Parts: sequence; structure tokens; C-alpha cells
Amino acid sequence: MSGLFGSLNSATSGMTSAQTVLQTISHNVANANTDGYSKQRVTLETNNPFNKSGVGQLGTGVRVSGVIRVVDDAVVEQLRDENSTLAKFESKSDALQQLEAIFNEPSKTGLSNNLSEVFASWTYLGSNPEIATAKTMVVQNSETMTDTMNHMATQLEKLQGNTIKGIEQDVKDFNTKLEQLHSLNKQVSYSISSGQTPNDLLDKQDALLSEMSEIAGVEVKFDEMRQATVSIGGQELLTPTSMQKLAVAGQPNSDGKIVLAGDTTKEIVLTSGSAKGSQEALAEVNKQVANLNDFAYTLASAVNKIHSGGDENGKMFFDLGTDGNYAKNISVQSDLVKNPEQINSAKSIDQPAAGDGSRAQAIADLQNTKLVYSSNAPFEYDDATMSIKDQVNGTSVVNGYNDIVTEIGITKQQSDNMFASQEDLVQLLDQRRQSISGVSINEEVASMIQHQSAFQANSRMISTISEMLDTLINRTGV
Repeated sequence: MSGLFGSLNSATSGMTSAQTVLQTISHNVANANTDGYSKQRVTLETNNPFNKSGVGQLGTGVRVSGVIRVVDDAVVEQLRDENSTLAKFESKSDALQQLEAIFNEPSKTGLSNNLSEVFASWTYLGSNPEIATAKTMVVQNSETMTDTMNHMATQLEKLQGNTIKGIEQDVKDFNTKLEQLHSLNKQVSYSISSGQTPNDLLDKQDALLSEMSEIAGVEVKFDEMRQATVSIGGQELLTPTSMQKLAVAGQPNSDGKIVLAGDTTKEIVLTSGSAKGSQEALAEVNKQVANLNDFAYTLASAVNKIHSGGDENGKMFFDLGTDGNYAKNISVQSDLVKNPEQINSAKSIDQPAAGDGSRAQAIADLQNTKLVYSSNAPFEYDDATMSIKDQVNGTSVVNGYNDIVTEIGITKQQSDNMFASQEDLVQLLDQRRQSISGVSINEEVASMIQHQSAFQANSRMISTISEMLDTLINRTGV
């Protein structure tokens, strides 16, 4: 179409295109602070030209060819993966911080100080066996130590339970998001098959995938209809046609094992995400529970060995219980609590000599004996010297406990360092994503002014053509 009507059509297309651009700019500005939003841009292209005989091709205006998301899929994928790793270290660090707080070292009220006071009271008893309060002091200090150890074991048990509950909550949240993504996949596919570009739905899809990956690192693939296929460790959980949920393995589940809900024999091996961080933290907690139990067993067994004179049926000082939870059960024998005078402090157990505190001193010397802290390391007891021989690769009592504390501190520090390093990487990637997909108010305002001017110019063009048509129709002819 040529002539005034062709010009009118071109100007109208210009106004329509400018209006579409302005509407998109308004949408961008409104979502400038919306998490996960990717700015959108209108793509314009010229209309097909009109061939005029003898003249050539005449332009017929502009049309909107599409509204696209400004996004770099490679950056989005990398950010999703690194966020998953960050969530793992954050979850692990949080749990290890609680573990470190339970051991509470160095501290004047911690177990290390309790051990020093116990051995000091045995030393005092060895030097002053005739003083009645010396035995009372041994019992009281030992009770303080066992109470501390019992409390630590109880707190560790609670931490184990809370960590497993955290994994269960993560699995529940993951399954909820999996259902949402399954529904969203269908909406996205329907929109694309209808010839639409569901930009906002695609943003929601990316946001859901990011949230799922923060829980349990996922691998994602897209088909031609932008439907996401989600896998963990090669196991497909969501496809365009099927969905499988996760579950936490039934009790006992001391490792926080995650399985397929429909096939509890198939373990899902995580590599990242908060659930993986909780699993690694739980493994560390379980390890330190075992270490504390071994420490309690070894210490109590060594004291009992000397106190009973190596007689398995003799008078024991500590009671360890029978269920293997030594740190939780360790206590001073109840009859000794009631009557501290029954403590064996002399070399002769049956006929103790007056003023003899050599057995009490032998127990005090245990603090320097090199022991291997394990429930499977037997002692070599020398009845003549009332002592336990140093064990190969053994260490003193205080150092044995300090080794546990040091190991926890090192593990916590490593996790904190990884978290800090990963946080810097994620911030860098997020800045890169924002530079590509984020909304710049200044940029949008500049674009708004540009297309506002275009709208006004096309409006003025229509007004001018209207006047020309009025002249042609009403002011010409007879």
C-alpha cells in the first residue's frame, strides 16, 4: 500500500511498536527488585515492503517480532551449581558450629578442666590418704566430670536427631518444589507450542531449579519445549512424562540416607546442596560420638583396672552401663557416692595399711600414661607397680581428649574456609548474571525517553497525514 494511507499505516505501526516497548519497560521497572527476574527486550523488525511499479520497494512500517528474556543460560547454570555447593558448606558449617559448642573448649567448665581436677584430687588423696575429705573430693570431682560427659553425650544425641530432621525437611521441601516444577513444565510447553514466549514462566522455572539445587545438587536438561528433566547422580527424578519423589530411609538411619520414595532400596547419592552438607556434618557428629564413647570407655576402664587391682570381680570405680553408650552412661559407682570411704587408695585392697595412698597415686599417674582410646585396645596391667603399661601409638588422657577437640576445630575451620571461598565465587557469578539479566533503572529510563519520543513522532505523523487527508477529501474537487 502506498500513498497517504500507506504512510498512515506505517505511522500506526510505529505507535503500536513504541507502545509495546514502553509496556515492556514498565514491566522491567516494576520487577527491578524481584529475585530471579530477567529483564525483557522487545525485538523490532521492518514490515515486508510494498513493490511499486516504476519506483521500487516502499517501506510499510515496523512490527514487533518478539519479546525476549535477556539471559545467559551458561551463567545461570554455573550459578545454580555453585549455589548448590555454597548451600552444602553453609549447612555443614552450621552443624559443625553446634558440635564445636558442645565440646566448649577451651573453657573453665569444660571436660578438659574437669579431667585436670579429677587427677589433682587423686594426687591429693595419694598424699593424704588419712584425710576423709580427700576421698569425698575424688568422688565429687569425678561426678562433675561424668555429669559433664553425660551432658555432652546427650547434646550430641540431640544434634544427631536435629540434623536428621533437617535432612527430612530438605527432602520434603525438594519434593514440593519437584511437584511445582512438574506443573510448570506443562504450562511452559503449552505456551511455547501455542507460539508464545513465556518469559515470566521461564524465570519461575529457573528460580525453582535454583531452589531445588540448593537443597540437593541437580543435573538439568531441557527439551525443545523447554521442559526440564531433573536428575541426581544419574537417577532421573523428573521427565516430561514422569516424576519420582525422594524419601529419607527408615530407622535406623544414622547416616541420613536418602532413597527413592518408590524404591527404598535405591540410594540417592548427593554431591552438593544443603542436604549433602547435613549428611557430611552428621557423619562428623557420629564420628565424634564414637570418639567420645571410646575416650569414656578407655578412661573408666583404666581407672577401674587399677582401682580393682586387675580383678574383674573387684571393686570398680566407674559404671559404664551395658548398651555401648559409654559417654552417656558413665557414672561413679553408687555405693562409692554413698560412702567414699570404700575407695581403694592403698596398695593392699583387703588390708590397707594406714597412711598408704599408693593406689590412689597410681590412678593419678594415669594422666601421663600413653593410652589408645578404643573399646578394643586391651590394657597390660602390672599388679606390682599398680600401673598400666604405655600402649603403642598411645597418648595421655588430656592429650587424648584434646585430639578430639582439635580434630573438630580443624574440620570446622576447613568448612568455614570453603564456605567463605565459595561465597565469594557465588557473589562474583551473581554480579555477572545481574550485569546481563538485571534491570538497570538508568538504562530503562533512557530507553523509555527514546521510545516515548518515537511514539510522539509517530503520533505527530498521523496528525499530519490526517490533515492532508482532510485537505484531499474536503478541500479539493468542484
